[in-house]
Order: sequence, then C-alpha cells, then structure tokens
Amino acid sequence: MKHWKRKTLAAAFFAVVLLGFIQNGAIYVTAHNGVVLLAFALPTLVMSLYCRFGLGLGFGLFCRYIPLPFGLLLSAFFISVGLRYEHPFVLGGLIAALAGGCLAALGINAKIEDIQVFARPSIWALPTVLFIALSIPLAIVVGSLESAQLHQFWEPLNLAIALCAFFAIFCVLDTSTSIFERLQSASLTAVLLLTGFLVYEYFVGLERLEFAEWTAILTSQNVMTLVIAFTLYFIVVFVSLCYHHYSQLNIRHWHLVETFLFFVFMVIAPESINEIDTDQITQEQIDQMTNDQ
Repeated sequence: MKHWKRKTLAAAFFAVVLLGFIQNGAIYVTAHNGVVLLAFALPTLVMSLYCRFGLGLGFGLFCRYIPLPFGLLLSAFFISVGLRYEHPFVLGGLIAALAGGCLAALGINAKIEDIQVFARPSIWALPTVLFIALSIPLAIVVGSLESAQLHQFWEPLNLAIALCAFFAIFCVLDTSTSIFERLQSASLTAVLLLTGFLVYEYFVGLERLEFAEWTAILTSQNVMTLVIAFTLYFIVVFVSLCYHHYSQLNIRHWHLVETFLFFVFMVIAPESINEIDTDQITQEQIDQMTNDQ
C-alpha cells in the first residue's frame, strides 16, 4: 500500500510540473503536436500490449527501454518531414522525444534483478508488431500531408548509406561477444557516425552560395538517412529486450540522447537571445532611417 501511495504522489507532482509548464507557455499545444502524439501513442500502445500480454513483460521494464528510442526516432522523422515539406512538424516533432522521455521516467526504477522471466517471441509475431509500429506514423504523415508520397521516405541512397554504415561497424566488432551486444553497438555507433557526417555536410553546405536554394531538401534527405539509422537501433533494442538482452541499454540510451541533442542544437536550434536582440536593433535602425527620409 505504501508503495502505491508513493507512486501516486510521484504522478501528482509530475502532473503539477507539466501543468506549470503549460501555464507558463513553455509547452505550446497545437494541432500538429496532437498528430505527433498520436503517431507516438498508437504504436507505443501496440508494442506495450504485445509485450505485456504476448510475452508477459512488465510495464515498468517496457517503459524503461522502448519509448525513449522510439520517441527520438519519431522526432528525427518528423523533423525530416517538416524540412522537406516546409511544415511545422520541424518543431512539433520534438514532442515525441519529450513523450518518450516521460515514459522512460516511469520505468527508471524497474529493478532488473526482480523481473520474472518472460516468454520469448515467436518468429512471426515480432516482425509483425514492429511492422505495425513503424507503419502507423508513416500512414499518419502520408494521410495528413497532401503532397507527401510514400516512396519519398525510403530513397535507395539513404537506405544504402545507413545500412552500409551499420554493417561496416558490425563486421569489425569482437565476435566473442553475443550477437545482440554487437548489434546494439553497431546500430548505436552508426547513429553517432551519421550524425557527425550530417552536421559536417550541413555546415560545409552553408559555405556554398547555391546551397541556400535547396538547403531544406538536402538537410531533410540527410536527416532521413539518420532516421533509418535510428530505426535500426530501435529495432535492435526491441528485439534485444524481447530476447532478454538489455543489460547495456541504459548506457547506450544515454549516448543516443546526447547524439540527438547534439544534432538538434547544431542544425535546427532556435535563435539565441543575443541574435534576437541584434535583429530587433537592426530593424529599429531601418525604421529610423525610413522615418528620417
């Protein structure tokens, strides 16, 4: 009973924090945010129901490992969509990462040593659940954007870059470790590698005069390559969890979050306060010059 009282208090305090941010305007709720939340909530519900009733996996363990990488994956996906189609998804997509982090907080106290052994997945059920979970956000985006076409979300070049980066790393890892450990390391390192290349190409492109004409399209294509890498990592994490290989996921998730934040602040970071003040001063000077004339 005491345990449930503590959980209730924790939920109440968290609700106050969330409502406080909304009241202060820090969380700007729009219809686009609702679309992103729906694209996050439906697949998460499907995966959690499968893990709970299909495998007997506890809700705490599921929240600890699955929602965070899935939320980061969706955030990168919606950022790419927003850049390509000039849509508010660029910033609204970050809601998925926030939602994944909130669910991860629910499972942070799940004690690994107290978790009962759960069933292993069948060879058909696991890919089916993953296919449904990854198809729902894609269907929502294609349905909500008239100009979006399905084939634009898996360009052969983007897919080849991400897969080759993954297998190049996987082939040089120590074979004495388990296959799941190598898959986790290779998929995470591929995300780190591609993020570095994406940021480098972005800043190099800014130095080219012609880059300004197609910066959004190029960046969205590069981000889509990163989305594929995030997808590989998410699939590996989900499969690893279902097969009881999750001992190193805590550390790897932290590296994933750090990489995602680095990408966001280097590529789509908002203007700083100093930059905004400079722009305002410049505009005031222009207005003054216009009045003087």
